[in-house]
Amino acid sequence: MEWSRPVVLLDNFEKDEHTKTLQRLRGVVVTVEPHIPTSESEIESADALTEASLTCIERSGKTIQQAFYESQSQWIDDPIISQWRDPNHRVHQVLSEVHDLYHAWSSAQTKPFSPSANVFSLQIGRLLADVGLPWHNNQINMPNEIDTSWPFHFKSYEMRILRAKGARVGDPDASGYVSNVSEANCYCIRALQQELREKHPTRRPILVYDHFDPKILKSVEAFFGLELHQISLSNGRDDLIHDLKNVTADGTRPIIFTATLGNANGEHDDMEMICEISHALPLFLHVDATRSFDYITTLPKRDRRQLGIQEFTLGMKSLDQSLRSRDGSIIAGTIVAGGFNCDASAPAVALKPASLGANHERVAYTRASDSTLAGSRDAVSILWLALQELQLGEAGYQEVYQHCASMRTELLRRLQSSGVSTGAPRYSFDVIIRNCSREQKEHLVKLGGSLTGKGEVVLTVQPQAKLEDVESVISIMSPTTQHYSAMDLEQDLTSYPIPENIVNELRATVQSWKVATRSAAGYPFHMGSLSALGPIIGRFLDLLIPDDWVKARSGEILTARMETFGLHTARDRSMFQGAFTNGSTMGNRVGIHVALRHFPDAFVYFSSESHYSVIKTMRDCDALTNRWIDRGPRYSQIPSDANGSILVETLVQQALLDKMQCLRRGEAYHMILFANMGTTFVGARDDLARIRASLNAAGIEISYIHVDGALDFGFDNCGIALGPPGSTGPDELPRVQGITLSHHKAMGNMVSGEVLCYSLGGELASLVSPIDPRVVFETWLYSQIYTSSDLGTMLQYCRANASRLVSGLKRLGVATKRNGQELIVVLERPPAWIIEEFSLRPQGDWVHFITMPHISPETVDFFVERIASVERQCEIAFSYVKPLLSPGFMRPVKLRRVQCGSPLGEKAAKLTQSLQPLNSAYDTCPNTTVNACIRGALSVAVIDEDEQLQAVFLAESLRDMSIRVGPILMASTYRDCTWATMDIGAQLIGFMARHMQAMVRTDEASYAMCLF
Repeated sequence: MEWSRPVVLLDNFEKDEHTKTLQRLRGVVVTVEPHIPTSESEIESADALTEASLTCIERSGKTIQQAFYESQSQWIDDPIISQWRDPNHRVHQVLSEVHDLYHAWSSAQTKPFSPSANVFSLQIGRLLADVGLPWHNNQINMPNEIDTSWPFHFKSYEMRILRAKGARVGDPDASGYVSNVSEANCYCIRALQQELREKHPTRRPILVYDHFDPKILKSVEAFFGLELHQISLSNGRDDLIHDLKNVTADGTRPIIFTATLGNANGEHDDMEMICEISHALPLFLHVDATRSFDYITTLPKRDRRQLGIQEFTLGMKSLDQSLRSRDGSIIAGTIVAGGFNCDASAPAVALKPASLGANHERVAYTRASDSTLAGSRDAVSILWLALQELQLGEAGYQEVYQHCASMRTELLRRLQSSGVSTGAPRYSFDVIIRNCSREQKEHLVKLGGSLTGKGEVVLTVQPQAKLEDVESVISIMSPTTQHYSAMDLEQDLTSYPIPENIVNELRATVQSWKVATRSAAGYPFHMGSLSALGPIIGRFLDLLIPDDWVKARSGEILTARMETFGLHTARDRSMFQGAFTNGSTMGNRVGIHVALRHFPDAFVYFSSESHYSVIKTMRDCDALTNRWIDRGPRYSQIPSDANGSILVETLVQQALLDKMQCLRRGEAYHMILFANMGTTFVGARDDLARIRASLNAAGIEISYIHVDGALDFGFDNCGIALGPPGSTGPDELPRVQGITLSHHKAMGNMVSGEVLCYSLGGELASLVSPIDPRVVFETWLYSQIYTSSDLGTMLQYCRANASRLVSGLKRLGVATKRNGQELIVVLERPPAWIIEEFSLRPQGDWVHFITMPHISPETVDFFVERIASVERQCEIAFSYVKPLLSPGFMRPVKLRRVQCGSPLGEKAAKLTQSLQPLNSAYDTCPNTTVNACIRGALSVAVIDEDEQLQAVFLAESLRDMSIRVGPILMASTYRDCTWATMDIGAQLIGFMARHMQAMVRTDEASYAMCLF
């Protein structure tokens, strides 16, 4: 059956649109004047065109279907996406349902008093879709850590936010990053804890708070092992000091005071009283200004003094110094900054001085430090916030907030004149309405109001609020009040455009991503699905997704996931809870701490090949490190075998040692096992059946198992089932109590994930934070479009490509490793520019190439050809210099490229133990130099007919397509021909660089002669 799909003829259909498209591709925006037909034939042609256009729209459906059809020019085909071109495919039925949602949500009115809705955010959402977002992205690592092989981020924009917001509190060089409100607060509090560990290692801190969000503090308590103490700042100063001296051992324990300038109930902390406390007790301050930062930091000083709003300075002070600085501002060690969107799932900026906190270990895999809490981050949310900063700037914020202030003043005046009891927090534009009837509350919530635990309603005055909205509130609270006109408070909210050069830059960036995606093979991310579904999702970026829809779909998705993992009845599922997360790193962190809620004194075991963030989770928590008691840590990183699986015998030995310690102390012993399901560098899976059998034989029971299947669980359950602690299935495989998976890995939607945990007492709910509604929408969309059969087909496609890659590399003699039928193929390091080109991830002497669905067989073949071409180019260079070397060495020799996974590479590395520099100007040839050159895959060994090393010309490949010349290692037998060897070495590197079109870089170590 032939597919009757819309066809656009560029020579006679929407020429103006074609011109605009060309200009967008070239990074230029132009205005095209409409063409007015003049001749009769043109008019007839235009009529026919109109009819064709209507037919086209009719066939493609309306908005959503049309966006889907028009996006085909950018699709990255795989066995599933290619089926969607068939008009009879079920995807089109799903799109019809999606269109209905779009129509319903786009018709809804924006709520004027909702903390999660503002007109500027919706405007930016439209712009993001217009420039081609969402496309697959990941803002992994800190904003100043750039991996040049991974361009799929907006870190330059994130740096602009940090500088702009930091400058408004006195630190334009502030460090930090953008995340959700909960993570931003946790990150800042951790930074203060780390500072105290560094500067005051023997003084145990205590976290003190009053109105701070208790849910966030529950996470802080678990994640970092901090002790919490709540006070009421409304008590007198002397009573507060007396209370705090008791809990701080007379001031010997430093305080981390977490203050809020506005919580969801409209409450804020008394900053004057906190300053008073700091005069008497050692204290660092963290401020959550999520709801108010942009307002209070752009407010003129005169207005700030009039309103009693404190000024804050981001900076560090000595522990015993007062919070009040000489200029009268309050010194905050860390601040979370937000603005118009101030609900719990909104993006916020964590700010800290650059020198505050710990220096985290560098992770070779990501070419950066593992400093963030969640690891991967959605770049679109960050860009969203950055564009608002660019759109308004300090002057724009002042104008808009002046409008909000006037509107709130009018609302309060009208309510008070109607006898309604209200509250007006000084740091925000909240209006608290007290003593509401049930019916009044329902009506106020429809306007965006939020219910508090005290039975009050909080209205957040947003920029889009109008006088008619004020009238709506008055009519709800006092229907008999006479309506009358007030001053004109309307404001033009369209006068804050995004600069045109920024829009063009974003379009060009997304266009470049379409090209770079095809060969990005280092991360386990499916980068192709958004090429087709991104334009659909983009239509929703300027819409608010209803809370009730999010809640309903969340429940359905998590229930279906539980069924996938063996929880088929409602009774089985009642013992577990599921939640969405902002990625598998946070899912693992939460999962580990849920396990510890069940077994607080348990020992945690994980392999050395577990994700690099797992050890960070352990080190972050004082309760797990046993920092404040004279004991070793309650976790063990167990070595792995050559395939990346945990060494079971070593695990058993360590568990026995830990159990004996517990018995000697008269304490119960519990084991929490963190297992891997394909998430290691080499794609290893830990053998749960063997682990349990070996431990049982040693008299040890596993109390709780959490499995990280971030990638693999996106395809299927891998034979894993959930169940209560200690339970087993019919196959005698132990049931696990928790699992983690990522959405952006196997499926490719926005950075997010899920965690399922055994949670009889609600242990999970207290540790997870609210998620961006887009996460639920995208996960639902994918679940409707992709069937389990589709996932199986996609997995087989990926596996076939992995097998194809292994076969191609083996033909070239390249060392590889692969676990079973996993998608991850590990190979010895190729030249650095190939690592860069394909965004490969390194670890030691190896890199891995992951055949995700967007990696086609042609890309695999192209990669193999790139490796083969290096060998060919080297062989040509070798043919030139081989006749020059043999006479000097007085024997026939051969030249071979040194690869780090080969025996020759091992031999060359061992030479460092016996090297003697010939030139005194170059004292030593350090191991780091030799290792870097060997890993560069361009060093050349000279061997004789007995395969014995005679010399090594060290050369390091660099990511910028250049070769850094290293020393020459040569057998001492040839001491007398060093100058000739150096000359030949220079020619050799020159030939290789010429054929590879690489630059040659030299330094003081280049051609330095070292004898062995």
